[in-house]
Amino acid sequence: MPDNPCHDGLDGGELGALVRAHAWSRTPLGDIAGWPQSLKTTVGILLRSPVPMVLLWGPDGVMIYNDAYSGFAADRHPRLLGSKVREGWPEVAAFNDHVMRVGLAGGSLSFRDQELTLHRRGEPEPVWMNLDYSPVLDESGAPGGVLAIVVETTERVLAERRIAEEGRRLRDMFEQAPGIMAITRGPEHVFELANAAYLDFVGGREAIGRSIREALPELDGQGYFELLDGVYRSGRPYLGRHMPARLRRRAGEALETRYVDFVLQPLTDERGGVTGIFIEGHDVTEMRLTELALRESEAHYRTAIDLSPQTAWTATPDGLLDSVGARWHDWTGTSGLGASWGEVMHPEDLDRSVAVWTEAVTTGKPYDIEHRACMRDGTYRWMHSRAYPRRDESGRIVKWYGTTEDIHDRKQGEIHQRLLINELNHRVKNTLATVQAIAAQTFKGAPGADDTRRTFEGRLMALAQAHDVLTRENWEGAELREIIGEAVAAYRGDDRFALQGPEVRLDPRAALAIAMALYELTTNAAKYGALSVPTGRVAIRWEVGTESGRRLHLRWEERHGPPVAPPTRSGFGTRLVRSLGAELGGTVDLAYAPEGVVCTVEAPLPEM
Repeated sequence: MPDNPCHDGLDGGELGALVRAHAWSRTPLGDIAGWPQSLKTTVGILLRSPVPMVLLWGPDGVMIYNDAYSGFAADRHPRLLGSKVREGWPEVAAFNDHVMRVGLAGGSLSFRDQELTLHRRGEPEPVWMNLDYSPVLDESGAPGGVLAIVVETTERVLAERRIAEEGRRLRDMFEQAPGIMAITRGPEHVFELANAAYLDFVGGREAIGRSIREALPELDGQGYFELLDGVYRSGRPYLGRHMPARLRRRAGEALETRYVDFVLQPLTDERGGVTGIFIEGHDVTEMRLTELALRESEAHYRTAIDLSPQTAWTATPDGLLDSVGARWHDWTGTSGLGASWGEVMHPEDLDRSVAVWTEAVTTGKPYDIEHRACMRDGTYRWMHSRAYPRRDESGRIVKWYGTTEDIHDRKQGEIHQRLLINELNHRVKNTLATVQAIAAQTFKGAPGADDTRRTFEGRLMALAQAHDVLTRENWEGAELREIIGEAVAAYRGDDRFALQGPEVRLDPRAALAIAMALYELTTNAAKYGALSVPTGRVAIRWEVGTESGRRLHLRWEERHGPPVAPPTRSGFGTRLVRSLGAELGGTVDLAYAPEGVVCTVEAPLPEM
């Protein structure tokens, strides 16, 4: 039997005990003994309910609740028991005032995921709830209070919001992804989703809700419909690389070929059945066209190399050959890679070739050498090998690029030419020696014959020295500085000459003419001018002007010699010097200044 008949039915959990022990006499409800049966019955029901419930009794909404509601009340439990609802939840007083007005007027209210800010744990927090309010009638049949069912939905609401936010984020990522993306459903491959990149790829046409055959009819016969059908049937993904697709990207325009990398990924349900296909890819048209152009360029380059008389090769930064053209194998029967390059080198050229290549690799200087290589038939042929380094942004060598050319025929021609020139020079010298002997016999016994003979022989020697210089250069020309050096060699030991000027290449005709003129000037200076006294000096300066084509400006100037007077007669030497202008197609000025002879030459320079 119950301890107190007045409490009959007011039991159920922790709150049952608290309700029975509460000092209700201090509240508008008074002692439990005086409660109307309608109140006791309602309290008894809510105390036994597993659903969070609270009764708001009377005009002040005095609160009586169950165990489930106490969990919702959090830190405000048990202070809420017996308190007026406005005082128990002051932060939502206006909301509860509305509830009480409606409920005590006999109305009901229902809210789903109602958000309210509560201070359940001392700090404001947003709380979402499903709220149902119903009036409770007293013995007179009038509403005596309001019964509230309070089910908190905060966790579910926040979870749904997180899921929705994640969905929005995924959709944004899907929509804004630079790659093409689409999702189709069913065996007809109806577009469910397609991002902006995909729609742009297919020309901006409407695709959502249409099958791929309907949206992109021009793909018929290109194999894409069959690929989708195969993935849908098999459930296996498909990866496509550099696949061409002919699309009509604008209405009325011709089909345009685009290239795409893509994957077709089947989408399955919980039973593993395929329900759709995820399409993801990238438009790689520009990259593919560049790749095709590069292949064409490489083929063009390789064809040009194969047709060239040279063979191309490359080497690593440390000098190891890693690629050699096919022509090298045609010549030598070896690959040219690794040590095989040195195996066919002529023994007399190997050390020199290795030394030059090592210096190039070490210093980064271009490689340039002529050497002999052993051919398939065992003969040796002359080759000309050259290589230049390619550097990165920091200046570091990343590759060597070289060529080797068969120059054997040219080399043999040069050797033959050298033999002919040497033979010709030998015969010219023999002729000059014969002329010298004839002159000696001719001048013998004549008055002043010794001086005349020496002068004549000196001119022959000057001519022979110029011939020697030209012969060393295969009669292709000579350096002006070398011609001057030979002409004044007999007087240069005591620093009596000052030579100054750039490198100038003379053709054979100009070299001989200038050599003879310089000999005459030197001989005259030794007899009468600056070279006839110990203090005399001669300055020879030259430069190249470009104001009206390349022109040589040469100046001979004597100083610190005996006083100079113009000659009373014009000898052979003087006439030879003055004729230099006509020989060179320019002008010669020979001045006999008291300070010393000055000779200036201006003449055009041919392109060498």
